Amino acid sequence: MLAFISKVDTVFEVINPENSGVLYKFVLTRISGEPSVAIRQRNLENWDDLRTFLKNTYTEKRTLDFYTTQSFGVR
Repeated sequence: MLAFISKVDTVFEVINPENSGVLYKFVLTRISGEPSVAIRQRNLENWDDLRTFLKNTYTEKRTLDFYTTQSFGVR
């Protein structure tokens, strides 16, 4: 998901801001499955709102304890 978000961020940075609405609608068509259903149930009107929703909902949230255990864990 983070790769998708990063790619879309890059496109939004380089397009003419006047075309952001059309690009946002295109981005919505590229999302399928459960995320698509979840997005339709919310009032996400622009890429910033969608990006925040995707990051909060679909990216892994790992704690410092997780990384410590991974780094120093017994194998």
